[in-house]
Amino acid sequence: MISPMTKLSMLIYHRDYQHFLEKLREQGVVHVHARKKTLQDENMKAKIAEMKRISSIIKVLEKAQKSDNPILSGLKDDALLNALEDKMRDIENLQQRIATLQKEGLAYHPWGEFPDSTLKKIKSNNWDVRFFTVPTQKYDNKWEEEFNAFLINEASGLRYFTTILPQGEEPQINADKYQFPALSKSEIEENITALRNEIRKEQQYFSDVAEDALKHLNSYKNTIKEDSDFYKVSEAAELCADDKLMALEGWVPSDIETPIIEWLDKQDIYFEATKPEINKDNPPIKFKNNKFARLFEFIGDMYSVPTYWELDLTPFFAPFYVMFFGFCMGDLGYGLLMVLVTLALILTKKLPKMRPILWLGFYLGLGTVIMGTISGTFFGIPLLDVDIPLVNNLKGFMFKENGWYSAFYFSLIIGVVQIIFGMCLKVVNMTKMYGFQSAISTIGWIVLLLGGGLSYLIAGIGTAFYVCAIVAGLLIFIFNSPIRKIFSPFVNIGSGLWDTYNMATGLLGDVLSYIRLFALGLSGSILGFVFNDLAMRLSGDIPVVSQLVMIIILLLGHTMNIALSGLSAFVHPMRLTFVEFYKNAGFNGGGKKYEPFKKVVEEN
Repeated sequence: MISPMTKLSMLIYHRDYQHFLEKLREQGVVHVHARKKTLQDENMKAKIAEMKRISSIIKVLEKAQKSDNPILSGLKDDALLNALEDKMRDIENLQQRIATLQKEGLAYHPWGEFPDSTLKKIKSNNWDVRFFTVPTQKYDNKWEEEFNAFLINEASGLRYFTTILPQGEEPQINADKYQFPALSKSEIEENITALRNEIRKEQQYFSDVAEDALKHLNSYKNTIKEDSDFYKVSEAAELCADDKLMALEGWVPSDIETPIIEWLDKQDIYFEATKPEINKDNPPIKFKNNKFARLFEFIGDMYSVPTYWELDLTPFFAPFYVMFFGFCMGDLGYGLLMVLVTLALILTKKLPKMRPILWLGFYLGLGTVIMGTISGTFFGIPLLDVDIPLVNNLKGFMFKENGWYSAFYFSLIIGVVQIIFGMCLKVVNMTKMYGFQSAISTIGWIVLLLGGGLSYLIAGIGTAFYVCAIVAGLLIFIFNSPIRKIFSPFVNIGSGLWDTYNMATGLLGDVLSYIRLFALGLSGSILGFVFNDLAMRLSGDIPVVSQLVMIIILLLGHTMNIALSGLSAFVHPMRLTFVEFYKNAGFNGGGKKYEPFKKVVEEN
């Protein structure tokens, strides 16, 4: 859900404005919308560019292996940043020089070993060694007798050969002379080795100063972040009363408004604290979800943040997402592995920043355990074919014969349930934002799909079905908007027909989209079964070696299957959520998250 916000309208004397902002930042709870013009001006762009520079160098330092004997860089802020960037450019230049030399060294590759000493010895005895290439079909074996030619290599349709003749004697051969680089092969290798040593020295500098540089650069980045935040807020006010007063608008969560209002009462300003007005104000969004739903907020943020006036759909799509993920993974063994790994990492308490992701993985693993039990597979093994007491007790929950046909229909049923659930949320959403009248048409569709569908399944086409159809028709075609004029019914009927066309063409496609759950679960189970079969067939019958080969195939195969299934299980439920569910729930999005104006807290 979305936390209620209180609007703060403040008037500050222009000479006190900067000082007031400094004290407001110390409170750290008021959100101020920045102007788009401010975000695009040169001052702001320069600060953003500087923070990007710092972030890129920080990433390099974090990856650097920390030195056992760290040293102080002796520089700070921009000077330190410039010095490290110079080092980075030096390393990049050295790497480019190595790449160029390696490319030149490829010229010697077709000739195999290239002993410079032997060539010099031959030349000192008044013989010349010449190198040629010629297309394979044009090579003439007579050259071997006439010009003492030796075939060295044949590759890519070319023959590489040499001639050894007395000095001054030119062979008359219809072939291309081979051009070698200015440096010999050994010289190229020596230069590459020297350049790599230089790179190691430069990288050692990063390792030596990493600890000190990270501390300074993080502090420098926080300073720029605070400056940019202060600049955005200072430019957000409007001038009034002949530029003597600054009008600033801010937002504070209603549950913590009392302290900030008491503080504002003590300041030498005029202010008002009011509730936001629909279709006029655009308050920031602060989520207030339970521990479970909070884990899925970042998934919703990938699409868009809801506006203040609509429902936060995170608590409503979270259980479906867990179910869909489990359906796509579709294997009890994979689910147990996810649960055990994530739970072990959580209990170690060594990854505090990763705890939300680990808890999310834990719940997704539980969903996979449940859906894997229903599908009846354990690391690719069909559990319906296993005769184990514990497994036999679970078979009542599994899909029976032709189980994947059952899974096919089950995926469609889940789709229908989520879509109708989304329509119910749309009724609440539309009523909340625009009033009950705007939701009547959607209620008509719910009556037709849910009421009509259930009455048909229970009693066929009878009185109940006709009642649902008539009520739904009136809601969709007549009462979908207020009747205020004599021609309103005709307008409403036209609007209902257009809505019917959209529903008829879109609803079927939405439901069929959920078949992907069945398809992905089936493909993962089949692939797991295939790897098991390969392990049994290819392991052979040699003691110890056979078991070792089987284990290697199983580990590699199931690791690949988990990776592929996990990626699909993360992406495709997200697609069903953002397209099918969000659309039928009437989600608009486009909100801005609550980011209070405050000092940046330095991370340890």
